[in-house]
Amino acid sequence: MKSLKRVEGINVVPLIDIMLVLLTIVLTISSFIALGKIELTLPSGSAQEKMQPKSYDIAISSQREFYVNGNKIEKDSLEQKFLEITKNDTVTIRADKLTPYEEFVFIIDVLKQKGIEKIGMVVQDE
Repeated sequence: MKSLKRVEGINVVPLIDIMLVLLTIVLTISSFIALGKIELTLPSGSAQEKMQPKSYDIAISSQREFYVNGNKIEKDSLEQKFLEITKNDTVTIRADKLTPYEEFVFIIDVLKQKGIEKIGMVVQDE
């Protein structure tokens, strides 16, 4: 009678096959990520006007007065003013150090509700 041969180790060939497939997938996906874009040929149009992103400067004084680009504006009409801000525009907020925190949070909250993400805060270097 022949005795069965005892298996002394693990068969790593299937593991190598799986790793090669995973490596191929990772390399394929990483090439798209490295380029950061998909090549497209866009159609041409006759009206060519570039939209330049605008910059808005919002200032809050210690007396709870609001200024947008240097023009004083009432708190109630701020939401109307923010309707003209697009997602590509940049907003900077300057607040006096004695300004109540709730006024600053109010501005941030209204901007976030409008979907504006490019918000910067201006501080003074010491």
